[in-house]
Amino acid sequence: MNRWRLLAITAAGLCLMLGGCSKARLKTKCRVLKDGQPLVPKEGESIRVTFVPIRPDGTPPTDHYHAVFHESDGVFRAAGKDLKGVPPGKYRVAVEYKKNRQDALDGKFDEDHSPFVFDVTAKTAELVIDLDHPPTK
Repeated sequence: MNRWRLLAITAAGLCLMLGGCSKARLKTKCRVLKDGQPLVPKEGESIRVTFVPIRPDGTPPTDHYHAVFHESDGVFRAAGKDLKGVPPGKYRVAVEYKKNRQDALDGKFDEDHSPFVFDVTAKTAELVIDLDHPPTK
């Protein structure tokens, strides 16, 4: 096989494995539940849902993606900085529920501690974050 052809095939394979060549973005839905009901911020409160990439090599992520809350249906949608969604991949999903500028969840589900880990693909319709029943690590 031609050396250049082998190099091109290898480079294409690496791009697919690492996801760096993919332009696909996903606007995955995320529903946050508390007491069996969707957690919806009240006046003076805010909820922040963040998708934190889990890198295959275990190194800390260089970026994270926020979700946008839609009052009309009570769900968050992964948006990212450019509002075009998040790349497919494995994510820790963090939730902060601010009341009086304090996290009412005491950091239990923040970017460093959240037990909610998901593989987000084009087939991922909706993630359910049940704060009363987190997965065990």
